[in-house]
Parts: sequence; C-alpha cells; structure tokens
Amino acid sequence: MVLALSWVTSATAGHTKRVVTNAAILSGYCIGNAAGPFMWKAQYKPRTVGIHALLRNYHVPWAIIGACCVVCPILLLAIRAILVRENRIRDAEPIDDNEEYLIERITEDGKRVKVKVAKEFLDMTDRQNRDFRYVL
Repeated sequence: MVLALSWVTSATAGHTKRVVTNAAILSGYCIGNAAGPFMWKAQYKPRTVGIHALLRNYHVPWAIIGACCVVCPILLLAIRAILVRENRIRDAEPIDDNEEYLIERITEDGKRVKVKVAKEFLDMTDRQNRDFRYVL
C-alpha cells in the first residue's frame, strides 16, 4: 500500500489529476479499512481458545486477507509493466523542440495578448505531456 501511495505522486502529472488520483487511492484505502472489521462475523468465532483455533475457525476472513495480499503485488507489477511499455513508446517518439506554447493573457488595460510559456508551467497531465516519463 505504501508503494501504491508513493507511486501516485510520481506517476501522474498535472496538479488536478494528481490530486484526484491521490484522493481516489486514499478513499479506497479508507473504505477498505472501514469495511475490514465486518468480515469477522460471529459465525466464524472460534469455539476454543488458542492461535490454532483462531486460524482454523476464521478461515473466510483469513482467505480474503490472503487473497488481497496476493492480488495487490500482482496489480502493482502489472501497472509497472504498462508504465515500462509506455516509457519505451515515448522514448521511440521523435523529440519536437520547436513547439511553442502560447497562452492568452488579459493586460491591465483589457487587451488580450498571447504570451509564450515554457512547457513545464502548463498544467498538462502525463497523457498530454509526451516528454513526461513514468518513474518505475
């Protein structure tokens, strides 16, 4: 989970997209933690005392926890593979340094003027900015 949380900030570009992605990840994490205790139903309660009784009788919750512990790393490895492929595609694209980015500004006297802006200052997402490379 810590790896997924740190990956959110390094694998997304654009302020709004980063904030929304971070909020979605944290919301899912919080909902999962809030719903987790409801897996431990009374019907799975151990009849005897001891660690073996806990592990043997709470088989459904332990199976769900085990499945989550297996699925999460698999998902992270799949995401990494997708990001590696996307970085290779972007590395193969020709570099276009001649692009000019113009934004429209309104001066104090009300005139509209076009101003040249560096690409870094545009709020472009990782999909829009082809120069962005995903951190692996």
